[in-house]
Parts: sequence; C-alpha cells; structure tokens
Amino acid sequence: MKPCDCKDAQDLKKLQENGIGHNEDSLVVTPNFVTLKLGHTTITMSMYRFRQFAEWYLADQESKMEK
Repeated sequence: MKPCDCKDAQDLKKLQENGIGHNEDSLVVTPNFVTLKLGHTTITMSMYRFRQFAEWYLADQESKMEK
C-alpha cells in the first residue's frame, strides 16, 4: 500500500512508515492530509492537492516543440 492510498486510520496501520524526515524537515501522512515540516514552518494540505503537486513535479516537462 502506498501512503497516497490511505483513506483512514486503519489504512495507516498497514504502512511500514507514515512519514519520512531528515534533520528538521519531514513529511507525514495522516488520513486525508499531508503535513510538511520545514524547519520552523509547517504546511498541511489535502492528500488530493499534494498528489497533484507531486504528479506535476514528476511528469516529463519536455516541450513537444523541441522534437
């Protein structure tokens, strides 16, 4: 199961980890939300919106005009 597939607290129990962190930065999944902590800043957004941003970031952006 992927973190983006979690719909409730029962799904979170199926994950080996519900978050990842390095030093003061972390990303944690809770039902319906993703929380980003970057130093002293905390951002909480819906899983839907976070997925939209992640898919855009991972998508190939090569222009078709360059081909």
